[in-house]
Amino acid sequence: MIKKLFLILTAASIAVWFLVLIPIEGKVLEVNFFDIGQGDAILIKTPKNQTMLIDGGPNNRVLEKLGKNLPPFQKKINIVILTHPHADHVLGLVEVLRRYEVELLILNGDELKTEIYSEFLKVTKEKNIKVIIAKEGMAVHFSDDLEFDIISPSKDSGDLVFGKKSESFGVGGNDVNDSSIVGKLIFNNFSVMFMGDATSKIENKLLAYGNGLKSDILKVGHHGSKYSSSFNFLNAVSPKAAIIEVGAKNRYGHPSPATLSRLKMFDINIFRTDENGDIKVISNGFTTNIYKEK
Repeated sequence: MIKKLFLILTAASIAVWFLVLIPIEGKVLEVNFFDIGQGDAILIKTPKNQTMLIDGGPNNRVLEKLGKNLPPFQKKINIVILTHPHADHVLGLVEVLRRYEVELLILNGDELKTEIYSEFLKVTKEKNIKVIIAKEGMAVHFSDDLEFDIISPSKDSGDLVFGKKSESFGVGGNDVNDSSIVGKLIFNNFSVMFMGDATSKIENKLLAYGNGLKSDILKVGHHGSKYSSSFNFLNAVSPKAAIIEVGAKNRYGHPSPATLSRLKMFDINIFRTDENGDIKVISNGFTTNIYKEK
């Protein structure tokens, strides 16, 4: 169970150096970035065996990944976060909600009028899952030394209605991607920034956080699109590693050569699900290992 929630501010085969590559003993945080094609699906397992799934990808491959990374017969997920309702983030979650007991669902509050998202909301209602709308300043506290802080969307965004196109814009030019839930996972001295599909427009707003953006790992926004991971934002986050969830030979050309160039400019170690398969991060809060499937 989650200790408290309140509103305030497959097995890997290759080990890669990140901070200090030494054996990690005792209770650890595990963050799994699943290779599920052109989409996001991230499973977080806490030292106290709590689980949080961020997005579900563009297909049902997430079910296979969950089966391999959760204990046998475990059919409960404490928290599911849908960063935004695009198909490449929500489709896999429909079956997750059907097959797992989800204690809490965190949404960005926008309404995207697609069949997939409508089905997702229908299952949410049928299963009577508790829903919270994310806003800047909320935090999920798993324990005294582990929390997930939501830093976007802000209080003056969200709750927008979009049309049926998968990359819809509202009448005011609002992009569904820019309503993505952006959050920072903090475990003692270790942190990961999760960007959803937020673009540089949101990154520029987040610069107001200053040193609060600094993170050890950056889950790169929008699959490495050229419209995300701007120079100033990378400079502020200053990650040691960047993880890009992206499908092989995708039609969007992700990750963009421009984005990869900016990451290399800051000497950031780059991991990609299209090339490395599943990527697993394990940390005791002070030392961290990153493992890749291939």
